[in-house]
Amino acid sequence: MKFSFIMFMSLIMLMMSIFMMMSSNSWLSLWVCLELNMFMFIPVMMWDPYENTEEGAIKYFIIQSLASMLLLISIFYSYNSMWFKMLPNFMLMMALFMKIGSFPFYFWFPSVMKSLSWFSCMILSTLQKLGPLSILVLYVNKVYVLIMSVSLINIFIGGFKGCMQSDLRALMAYSSISHVGWMLSILYSSYYLLSVVYFILYSLMILPIFFILMKFDVKNLSSLFSINKISMKYSFGLALLILSLSGLPPMSGFLPKLMILNVLIYENVVITLIMVIMSMLSMYMYLNLVFTLYMFYYLNMKLKMMMNYFSMYCSIISFSFLPLFFMFI
Repeated sequence: MKFSFIMFMSLIMLMMSIFMMMSSNSWLSLWVCLELNMFMFIPVMMWDPYENTEEGAIKYFIIQSLASMLLLISIFYSYNSMWFKMLPNFMLMMALFMKIGSFPFYFWFPSVMKSLSWFSCMILSTLQKLGPLSILVLYVNKVYVLIMSVSLINIFIGGFKGCMQSDLRALMAYSSISHVGWMLSILYSSYYLLSVVYFILYSLMILPIFFILMKFDVKNLSSLFSINKISMKYSFGLALLILSLSGLPPMSGFLPKLMILNVLIYENVVITLIMVIMSMLSMYMYLNLVFTLYMFYYLNMKLKMMMNYFSMYCSIISFSFLPLFFMFI
């Protein structure tokens, strides 16, 4: 992928819009920054095309536009004292959930990810979530039941549907949905800034994974073992990063989950236990990736060796019975 001046400026404006979002002091300026962020990401999507990138860009534009419209309506009603006070807050949270690809509006996220290049997937999974997530953390009055329900369903959907994926882009999308559930779970607590810490650590783990997948242009699970054939160094690093992303102790990815669990266990033990149980689905998904990365190649080689031995034995047996054949001629 060759960087051009237009793409460079789009990335600069995209990052500037995120910083402006974090320093805004009015809802209208937040909305403007969100729109600027969306329009600056579309050129990035189109500059490095993949399969059906145009379709993915249109889907992304439509979903983000609907979320922005819902956000504007919620801002309008928040200044109208005649309306029920919880309604604007609920609409605002739904708009932000739609923007970050969270339940109940997660369906667009894997579909768009499957149509993007690895570089665009990396931006969509990290920078594009930072703005709406920071608004959720800093400005929105959270509803406990809604937040916990959405976070639990995100963790379940991310793990359950991720286990059924063979396309790596879709798998990484469901992985992101699962991690969003963990980020949202702490928002209602007084330690809500832990969600920002979780996001930063998640980004630090996911960025090198995307760079390795981009370097080797891996598309699906069956082609993942090619990294092991080309470079043992990269395959070992990728395996460690995947295990860290799964939250397997004592990897670094276990630390943010441990901090969140340490807070939630004092508020609701049952919900904390449910989160741990449902995260086992995600653990299976990541371990399957590592198994494919290492074991698939060796199983394939073993199968080839068995086939070679079988063909050799067949040849020996055939030559053994060859004199008998000539005796009956």
